[in-house]
Formats: sequence, structure tokens, C-alpha cells
Amino acid sequence: MKKVIAGALALSLCATVVSCKKETKIETSATTDSLNTKMPTDSVATPKKDSTSTTAPTATTGKDNIITKNAGKYPHDIKLFEDKSLTDRLKKMVGKDYDEMVKSFNVESPIVSEDGIYKIHGCKQHDCPGYATSIYYDSKNDNLNVSIDKNGKITDFAEKGKINVSESLKAK
Repeated sequence: MKKVIAGALALSLCATVVSCKKETKIETSATTDSLNTKMPTDSVATPKKDSTSTTAPTATTGKDNIITKNAGKYPHDIKLFEDKSLTDRLKKMVGKDYDEMVKSFNVESPIVSEDGIYKIHGCKQHDCPGYATSIYYDSKNDNLNVSIDKNGKITDFAEKGKINVSESLKAK
């Protein structure tokens, strides 16, 4: 009788341990740099809005595009440089510097915005001060600007004219 009880206890203990074990899959990029690691997403869902509630239209009049639809997300998560409409515009604007810019866009910040102007920032892994890129998008005027900083020498590119960027957005 003791063997049966001990066996049942061992079996239930084993089942408890197996059922409680939860693995979290963490995706990483090709490198093992901790700055370039995708963290697991939080399981808490954002609250749903009531269908009867109304919201005021946004102040931006620009089209929805990969930048405006993904504020707060990281460029690699949304495959920013695989969006043909954006990459065609960037290639035309920065020309020969495009390939180096994309290659050195490893350590990134989430897309941020202020008053309809969006900022995307990335820099070279293990050499952020040596090569950093900021892409600005003015959604009101559908205008792109790129600023590439190579060891303190800044080169600016403007698609339709210079975007006036606030100091607070530059600092984000």
C-alpha cells in the first residue's frame, strides 16, 4: 500500500513540475549583442475602446505609411528598410550613402513623434558615436530628411526642404 501511495505522490509531483514549467522564447538577431535583442512581449493586452466612444481626428494630415502607423515600435520589428515606397525615397535622397546607412543601422531606438514629425534613429553597433543616422518624417508635408553623423561630421539630406525639428524631438 505504501508503494502505491508513494508512486501516486511521485507521479503527481512530476506532473506538477512539468505543467508549471513555462518557457519564454526570445528572438535575437544574427548577433548576440544585448542591445539588439528582442524582449518578450508583455502578456497584458491594451484595453479595448468602447464602440460608442468617439475620438477627435488627429492633427496630422499626411498619409498613413509605415512610419506613422508604427510609432513606438522598433524599425527592425516592422522591417522598415524592406518597405519599398520608403526605401525608394531614401535611396533617391541619400544616393551612394544608402547601403552604408542601412548596414550601420543596428542599434536602434523606437519611432518617436512630436507634432506630426517622426524620428527614427539608429547607429552602428559598437560604434554609435562613430556612425549614427536620424531619419525625420514630416507627416503634414509628406517630407523626409536624413542626418548622418560620421565621427562628428554631419551630412544632412532633404527631400522637399529642411524639416524644423524641435530640440525635444532631437533629444528623444
